[in-house]
Amino acid sequence: MSLMERAGWAVAEECHRLCGNPSTPILVLCGRGNNGGDGWVAARHLLGWGYRPKVLVSHPPEDLSPDSVINWKRYKACPSGEWKVWDSEKGTGWFEEKPVVLDALLGTGISGKPRSPYSHLIGLANESAGWILGVDVPSGVNADTGEVVDGVAARCRSTVTFGLPKRGHVLLDGLDRTGALTVADIGFPEDLVDSAESDSELITPRWALNALPRFPLSAHKGLRGKILIVAGSPRLLGAALLAARAALAAGAGLVTLALPESLNGFAKCAVPEAMTLPVPETASGCLARGGRESILEFSENMEACALGPGLGTDPETRDWVVDFLRECRKPVVVDADGLNALCGANRRSVLKDRRAPTVLTPHPGEMARLMELSGPGEVEANRWETARQGSREMKATLLLKGAATVVATEGHSLLVNRTGHPAMAQGGMGDALTGVAVALLGQGIPPHLAAGLAAYLHGRAGECEADENGSFSVTAGGLTSQLGKAVRDLATLGDSRWLRIS
Repeated sequence: MSLMERAGWAVAEECHRLCGNPSTPILVLCGRGNNGGDGWVAARHLLGWGYRPKVLVSHPPEDLSPDSVINWKRYKACPSGEWKVWDSEKGTGWFEEKPVVLDALLGTGISGKPRSPYSHLIGLANESAGWILGVDVPSGVNADTGEVVDGVAARCRSTVTFGLPKRGHVLLDGLDRTGALTVADIGFPEDLVDSAESDSELITPRWALNALPRFPLSAHKGLRGKILIVAGSPRLLGAALLAARAALAAGAGLVTLALPESLNGFAKCAVPEAMTLPVPETASGCLARGGRESILEFSENMEACALGPGLGTDPETRDWVVDFLRECRKPVVVDADGLNALCGANRRSVLKDRRAPTVLTPHPGEMARLMELSGPGEVEANRWETARQGSREMKATLLLKGAATVVATEGHSLLVNRTGHPAMAQGGMGDALTGVAVALLGQGIPPHLAAGLAAYLHGRAGECEADENGSFSVTAGGLTSQLGKAVRDLATLGDSRWLRIS
């Protein structure tokens, strides 16, 4: 009972934080199980804070769980508490106010499609609510898989869960149905939480804060990391510039951009803070084999390298990429056309023999080509295991991009990142991520942590940019300008620890 009380309090607190105005109409949907009990508790606390919530319960009180009955009685004893049992024959009633809906119908126990009356109530909430706050897991979402059957699940703006996040919050349809996720500490014994079996962790602000590099007051540019970015071709110079700008914004001390010699003048004007290394080019304007030795020699004095943004697909350049990875002795982030050059078992085998760490940053399409799968759909159907398998086979840290980016490194827990915004679905985002990742790698952060931190900061910077421009469009350049704010925010976002995913 004490856990239910704390859970209901956490839900009411989040509802109050999001609403801010006790005149907001609130409708609490309670199921007959303990998830419904959390809803009764939340409604009672909201009453005490000046709200006037109404509670619609799916089943008569005699059908409720024992703990739900107790909290139903407590709510019923409140002088101004309104409640009734759902009756489909009496129409939509309280839904007509377009209320904020607290979804306390089903929680974690469901597998398969919700049945009536739950399916009917979920449909009404989706159609009529101002917005929905989920309790533990959106009703209709499988807590283990994120699966939603026939589209019957609550579409939540935000969800409050308890103790640990669930896999269903970040997988398949569960990601979109969950909305923003708040993990409430309701007093589960710490040793019980720590002993929960899990091979994955959700990246939180506290995790990211702990992963940030620390520098003394006497730090100089050499201490902040010397970075080489090998990128660019005539049609795709912008990708190289975006990566360089992001690396500088992420704190790299010295950034050198190696690119085809005919593009050197443009690059020096576009990113004056970066140095350039012009190298020979092919007839199509892409990097030629003739530049290999000079780039390899230059890389010896770097802390980390990035390879791929905008390189193009010239056959000579593709062969050059494989040769570079075979011989380079520095940590390398590989993205975009660098990844495309590794497609095919013979070509990607070079990764297994590398003498330094490799971070791969594919989107689902690139991942499918790397792993010789049928397409992005096969990757998305099992993102976590695909990332783990790719990491094992290619002996690399693998950052699989997309909503709920995952980072896999053999011997480490899978990292799951939920920062980001739909407005970030624009070209250039991957180039900016490459710049952030190589900057962090060059500052001495181990590859697994550098990839996870890069994913978090990249997504958080996108959220900051969306907040400023009305959530309509986030460009890669705009995101880069917000990286400093994303770092500053870490100290104030309030998570006390990292969270494994149950």
